[in-house]
Amino acid sequence: MRRSSKRGFTLVEMLVVIAIIGVLIALLLPAIQAAREAARRASCSVKLKNLATSLHTYHDNFQKFPPSAFRMGGKNMGEITPQWTMSSQVAGAVADAPYSFLVKLLPYFEQGHIYDQIQFNTQEAFNANNTQFMSKSIPVLNCPSYRGPSATNTAGYSGKAAALTNYKALGATTLACLQASANVRASDLNGGTIHPFETYSFNTLKSPTQTSILAETKEEEYAAWFDGTTASIPGLTGDANDTGQAANNANGTSVPAGTQGTVLLNVTPFVTLTTVELKWGPSSEHPGLVNHANGGTETRSIANDIDPKIYRALISRRPQDNGDIGDFFK
Repeated sequence: MRRSSKRGFTLVEMLVVIAIIGVLIALLLPAIQAAREAARRASCSVKLKNLATSLHTYHDNFQKFPPSAFRMGGKNMGEITPQWTMSSQVAGAVADAPYSFLVKLLPYFEQGHIYDQIQFNTQEAFNANNTQFMSKSIPVLNCPSYRGPSATNTAGYSGKAAALTNYKALGATTLACLQASANVRASDLNGGTIHPFETYSFNTLKSPTQTSILAETKEEEYAAWFDGTTASIPGLTGDANDTGQAANNANGTSVPAGTQGTVLLNVTPFVTLTTVELKWGPSSEHPGLVNHANGGTETRSIANDIDPKIYRALISRRPQDNGDIGDFFK
């Protein structure tokens, strides 16, 4: 009788094959994860572009951008007396919080059914009748890479479950400028495009395609899409001279050395508003980058280590000649 020459795997051979497969999987996983993140980052850019396009459509209808915050009756915060500041508002009663500019954009990213039910003329943003709207999570306002909660019930919102947004307006270069109504209005060099105290048109921007007007954030507490209090944020730290410097630079003169500040991309803690701390400003879960949208609807991924002077120019209403910006934009 002839014996069969066929034989199975030995235990050693099987273990070797399993080990090889394990090594191959370990090598492939980072590539797969990188590909997924690249796809999420691209999706985030598309969402930012959609928001920028919504701003364009709003501008076409009203010949101006919306303010980042507005009160019952539609007044921006510069039309309210006594003087409104972000610090006092965040520390105050949530019932007095203004609406966010994102509320005005609802009809322009297919959420008109929500917009049509809000009683702007008789109710403030966090009125009990608006609870059903503020708790609604809107996909276009959320970055696919964001890993935090979809809503916040921080004490600042009186325990109301307010859905979050990962996209905010760049209101000014520094907090000092953003908080000072006269300065953020007067200064092209330090003032952003969408802030609480004024409304601007495209004519205000000296270079719309080079001016970043929106940025993403991974703030988990004070980032309710309904809330205008923190709907606009600064992009840099500043020093004691920054507020006065903003007023002095209304004509766009250069910022003296030492007042440029530090870029706040992916830096925590971000800023403290009286007793409330915004943990994050311009930030993201994308490794080393934060997506921004420009006035011309273009999107741009800005590296965390961008030079402060270049970043200041990009987020102010009057960008300077940036020269060779090279590797800062990926």
